[in-house]
Amino acid sequence: MNERSKHVFLLTGEPRIGKSTMIKNLIYDIGSNHFVGFYTEEIPGASDRAGFRCVSIQGEGVELAHVDSTSTTRIGRYGVHIEAFETFALKALQSAVGSRKIIVIDEIGFMQMLSDSFQKKVQEIIAGHNVVVGTVPLNSHPAIDKLKHSQKVKLIEIDAFNRDRMSEILVTDILNLIDN
Repeated sequence: MNERSKHVFLLTGEPRIGKSTMIKNLIYDIGSNHFVGFYTEEIPGASDRAGFRCVSIQGEGVELAHVDSTSTTRIGRYGVHIEAFETFALKALQSAVGSRKIIVIDEIGFMQMLSDSFQKKVQEIIAGHNVVVGTVPLNSHPAIDKLKHSQKVKLIEIDAFNRDRMSEILVTDILNLIDN
């Protein structure tokens, strides 16, 4: 499969390097009416991030994880709200299947992969024909690694030196795909 047939763009890089910011900028630059899905925002804390919130393109949101959570499912210092995330994410992504919109999945990460239903929906979306923009962690995870190595995926590592240039390239690549 050649580079032109790749329609899934997965951004990876160190935490806080600007992957989610790049996704938000893409939505702004191309126009939110062309997108469906969700992105992730940090919940600020007193000295560090206190958690994460998922926000749909339409502006609805749900808390994914928080340091003060009483959830028994924990990743690092965060209690993860798997059921709330799963309900939110599946609703945000359901309308994507069969549409001609660009699908945003920010993030396909360790917390999100705790949901089997989410994993299946992501696999279904990547196997389809929509243009997809998502983020994945640098660290290895069996299900995420399988996605990273899919023939339909263009994996783009973002760093402080290339993020502005990569954003411009990504806008051009996406516009070329949706215009064809």
